[in-house]
Amino acid sequence: MKNFLASLQLQKDNPTLLLAQFQALSSQIPILYVLLIINALAVAITHLKSAPLWLSLYIPVTLSVVCVFRLCWWEIRGKEDVTAERAYRLMKITISGAAILAVAFGSWAIALYQYGDASQQGQIAYFLVVTGISCIFCLMHLPIAAALTTVITFSAMVATFMFSGNPVFVATAVSGLFLILPFLRVINSYFQNFVGLVQLTEELKQKQAEAEELNLVNSRNALHDQLTGLANRRSFFLSLEKRLQKDPSTPPVLGILDLDGFKPVNDVFGHAAGDLVLKETARRFVTLVGEEGIVSRLGGDEFGIIFPCSMTRQAIADLGQALCAAVRDPYEIPDGSVRVFGSCGIVYPDIGEYTAEDLYEKADFALYQVKSKRSSGVEFFSAEHEKILTQRHLIELELQANDFAKELKLDYQPIVELRSGRVVAYEALARWDSARFGRISPEAFIPAAERTAVIGRMTRILFAKALEALAIIPRHLRLSFNLSARDICDHETSMALLAMITRSGIDPRRIEFEITETALLSDFDTADQVITMLRAAGISIALDDFGTGYSSLSHIHRLGFDKLKIDKSFVMNFGRDARCMNITRSVANLCQNLGIASVAEGVESEEIAEGLKAMGVRLAQGYHFSRPLPLELAIDYAARCEAAASARNSLSA
Repeated sequence: MKNFLASLQLQKDNPTLLLAQFQALSSQIPILYVLLIINALAVAITHLKSAPLWLSLYIPVTLSVVCVFRLCWWEIRGKEDVTAERAYRLMKITISGAAILAVAFGSWAIALYQYGDASQQGQIAYFLVVTGISCIFCLMHLPIAAALTTVITFSAMVATFMFSGNPVFVATAVSGLFLILPFLRVINSYFQNFVGLVQLTEELKQKQAEAEELNLVNSRNALHDQLTGLANRRSFFLSLEKRLQKDPSTPPVLGILDLDGFKPVNDVFGHAAGDLVLKETARRFVTLVGEEGIVSRLGGDEFGIIFPCSMTRQAIADLGQALCAAVRDPYEIPDGSVRVFGSCGIVYPDIGEYTAEDLYEKADFALYQVKSKRSSGVEFFSAEHEKILTQRHLIELELQANDFAKELKLDYQPIVELRSGRVVAYEALARWDSARFGRISPEAFIPAAERTAVIGRMTRILFAKALEALAIIPRHLRLSFNLSARDICDHETSMALLAMITRSGIDPRRIEFEITETALLSDFDTADQVITMLRAAGISIALDDFGTGYSSLSHIHRLGFDKLKIDKSFVMNFGRDARCMNITRSVANLCQNLGIASVAEGVESEEIAEGLKAMGVRLAQGYHFSRPLPLELAIDYAARCEAAASARNSLSA
């Protein structure tokens, strides 16, 4: 019983439950007062002639007036928002009020019972039972008040009817006596269900709040880079589109920056060091650009800048240089400090209509132009760039729309052994004579094929022509074939090339694949797997354009290249630039130490050829020996070189 009563008490330490109880009561108690007033006045009217006036009129009217006042209070004040503490105080008053009213109306009914006939006494019984039960149900959300009302009401009824002498009333009294306990259990059960519902509602609200918080976090993550805290690529383009919509005729100035030399930081010092560099770069950029501009991390080591609209072209150029200069400052990492460089492409659009993609593509193309010059710095998108970009789009459309297989061919540049003067191999060079645009440079159509995802098909077409050439050229000559970055990182393409070699019957040892250092940087692990598979088949692998990228010596050792090709930018200038000569000599010495061949590209004079031979460079190619030739002319050139070498040997003998 003690636990039962404790469960019905107001829970002061549960403000959520208190407020829920008060809110439920505020809609139920006015009904209680209406029932009391109507039923009490009905009893009073029927007893006006049979009972004293003070009992039949004055007391019920007084009680009804009290009920009217309480009804008005609950209708007006009960709808207000209250604190848990105020709700607790008001419900304590309500408990006392319920007990007082139950006693008052019960005592009045008992006093009135002795007047009147059997019908009027029956009405009293009805009043006590029905009105009492109705009030109990109205007080269910305040269980202690409902319990008190139950006990008082049924006790009054039992005390009145048990000794009435009327068998019906005595039976009613006995029934009422046994109904007290079930009613108390019903009150308790109802209230516990109510408590459970409040708790469930609160849990649902909490989960909803957590879900909203999670949505907020996800929304923030969807628009911000988690590493640097900058706006991400999606947010960058949304901001760009918003500015274009706001003022279409005055497009914003856009810059794209990336870090040159960032990947070696990751490779040598680990991704944690790379993350530190990216976060510090973000901090430096935000400091320089200020609050009026927008700095975003677009992905990897690429950053986007929307410059403040108030800046002039010169101010933007100066800020672009400052951003690149900020990148050149050392970065402190746990193992010491590192340095990287920055390149920046900027589009300063004329008045007109642009899309966000248009502006990004132009800025990105300007960045590509900076990087193609192998120098850090700032470059603005220009009319010349627009012309090149338009041509690039036309080439991409041509690659996608037409059957270019019939227009592709190969030229063959001889690779000469410097000591003997003999041709030992050819490099197969792709050519495209478009019916629409004429001769298109490989520097234009190879990147376009990579962007439009037709490079794999193009590689297969050209390699089929290379295999046909190998079947014709003398068996002691080898053929070098270039693979793009996408080819060397694509298992499907490499498997297709191996299958083509098998079907052709060509000895794989006559084939050499050339790859660039940028191919290694795009996906080293996949490139490693593909190179291992190709070398296992007997194919040689050469690293092209060595010295212009970021390959480390560990990569060269791990991949086991058969040959290094010294980039022509060093070879062509080493007669005029001591640094180029030293780099060429260093590469030649490296190849000798590793026991692999070195090939010099871009040899244009006898003087350079002799200098290379003196450095220990074994093989060379360039205009000094021969331009790229059609297959028949290339075979003839090799035959002439062989005859000349044999003649020299005969004379020396």
